[in-house]
Amino acid sequence: MRKLLLAVILLLSVSAQASDWPSGKQYAYNCLNNVGSCNVIIEDLNKEPKLFIGTYIDGQMSANNVASQGNFKATSMTGVWGSDWTVNNYWPMYHCKVNDCLNLEWDEYFDSILYAPGVDTGDKAGGDQMILLDPKAQTLGFPVDGGKRVSMYRHAYKISHLLQSNNLDNLKQGLIEGAEGKWLQELQAEVFLYKKGDGVEDYQGFANPLHYFYSTIIPLIEAHIVLQRDNIYTPEEFNLVHNWLEKRVWVLEQGPMDGTISSNNNWLPSHQTNHETINKNIAYMLWGIADKNETYFTAGMNGFEEFYSTMRRNGTFEQEHRKGNGGNYGISSGNLVGQGMIVMAIILHNQGVDVRKKYPKIEKFVQWASKNYNDASKSGLVTNGSYSNSSLRFMSDDPQEENTLGWMFLWDQVFETNYSKDFDVYEKVRSLIKFGIVSPEDIIIN
Repeated sequence: MRKLLLAVILLLSVSAQASDWPSGKQYAYNCLNNVGSCNVIIEDLNKEPKLFIGTYIDGQMSANNVASQGNFKATSMTGVWGSDWTVNNYWPMYHCKVNDCLNLEWDEYFDSILYAPGVDTGDKAGGDQMILLDPKAQTLGFPVDGGKRVSMYRHAYKISHLLQSNNLDNLKQGLIEGAEGKWLQELQAEVFLYKKGDGVEDYQGFANPLHYFYSTIIPLIEAHIVLQRDNIYTPEEFNLVHNWLEKRVWVLEQGPMDGTISSNNNWLPSHQTNHETINKNIAYMLWGIADKNETYFTAGMNGFEEFYSTMRRNGTFEQEHRKGNGGNYGISSGNLVGQGMIVMAIILHNQGVDVRKKYPKIEKFVQWASKNYNDASKSGLVTNGSYSNSSLRFMSDDPQEENTLGWMFLWDQVFETNYSKDFDVYEKVRSLIKFGIVSPEDIIIN
C-alpha cells in the first residue's frame, strides 16, 4: 500500500493539470494591452515541461490530462521515413523551381518569431472581430495569414525535397545553420481577442502561432531522426542541433488547447480531442523517438489512443464527422485528423507495431474515405463550402498543404493496398510535405 501511494504521488508530481497554465480574463487582457509581455523567449527555457495530452471529462469541456498514463518506449530511430525506404526516379517537379530546394535557409523576419497571425474576417462570421492585428506583417507586404502562407510551409517544402532526394548533407547543413543562428527564437502570444457575434470572447493564447509552427517543427524532427539513423552527424554537430531542437519542442507545451481560454468556460483552460490538437501528438511521438525520450513518446502514444477512442466502428471520428452546418467540424477537418492518425500509425508500424491488427479502426477510416470521397455529398458532411472544415478543398487543385489526400497514397505504398487507385488528383493533393514526403508514390519499400 505504501509503495502504491508513493507511485500515485510521483505520478501526480509530474502530471500537469489544467490549473498549471494561465487563465482568467485579466491574464488575457493583460497580454493584449501589453503586446509582447506574454511572449515566450525560447532560449530562456531551461527544463523539460510537464506535458499535457487531454480529453473530455464526462463529455464536458473540462480538461483531463492523460499524458503520463502508462509507459511507452520507442524501439528504433525511425519516424515516418522507414529505414528501408528508397525512392524511384524522384525529381522536385512542383513547389520548388530547379535548385530552389537544394538548401534549407533562414530569414530574419519569418524565423525570429513564431508569429500569431492577424486575420481580418470582417462581418462574415456574424460580427466576429479580430482585435490588435499585426501591422508589421502588413507593412512588409507579408500578411502572415494571407496569400500562400509562405511562413507556414517554406521550410517544409525544402525539408521534404531534401529527404526524398536523399540529399542529407545539405539537409544537415541547413539544420546546423538553424542551430548556430538560434533561429525560431520567440513564441508570440496572441495579438487579438476573438469576439463572437453572440458576445462570447476567446483568447487563443498560443494556438495560432503553434498551429503554424507544427508545419516547421514536425519535418525538422523527422529530418533529425533520419540524420541520426544514417550517421550523418559528427558528435559535435548532433549536440548542437539536438540542443537547439529540444527547446523548440519544449515550447510546444502551452497547456490545453495551446493556452486558449474563453468567457464561455469562465476563462478557464478547456480541451477538445479534435483537429486543433492532433499535431501535438505527432510532434511528441516523433520527439520521443529523436530524443529517446519515454515521457514524450508516452504522451504521443496516449494522444494517439485518445483519438482512436473517438473513432466509430466504421472509422469516422465522432468530433469531426458530424452532420450539420458546423463551423468547427466536417469532412475536411475529419480528413486532417485521419491524416494525423495515419501518419502516427505509419510511425508505429516502423516501430514494429502491427497497427492493422492492434488498431483495426485505422484501416476502417481508409476504407471509408476511399468509398465516400469521390461522392462526398452523399455523406451529409459537406455544406457547399460554407466552412473550410466541411469543404472538399483537400481534394481540389488548390489544397492546403497541411491537409491533403497524401496519407492514402502512403498507406497503399506501406501496406500494399489499393485504396487510392480511383483518385486521379493533382500532385499537391498526393503530397505530405508536413511529414517530409513530397511524393508517396515514388517511395519503394524494400
